[in-house]
Amino acid sequence: MATVASLIVVALALPIVLALGGALNGWVLGTALWLANWSIQLTTAKHALRMGQTAAVGVTGISFVIRAWTVAAILFITALKFSEEVALIAGVVFLAAFTADLIGRGAAFAIREKNREQATTVPEDAE
Repeated sequence: MATVASLIVVALALPIVLALGGALNGWVLGTALWLANWSIQLTTAKHALRMGQTAAVGVTGISFVIRAWTVAAILFITALKFSEEVALIAGVVFLAAFTADLIGRGAAFAIREKNREQATTVPEDAE
């Protein structure tokens, strides 16, 4: 669900960028940064499942911070050395996809928790 929302956002961003006369390179860079970020997040989460709770929180937190700084550094270097327009478009595409993914994951978690709560709740007539 989260990935689908992000992919839709990325797909919708392409014609918007092109219609506004933006650089295609910006869309490509933003999409690539989001895909790399998402892939690393999935890999980290998979490894964190095999760890204790404290270690898992630490590893995922450190991963989140490192990924954020890496994306920021890449966008900063792109703006300084290549093109401010490309970096700005990439940043907007990345943030839109990242936000859609975050909202999708939050909604999926809420639905899972609601379903789990309903499954463990005993109906009053059953008592």
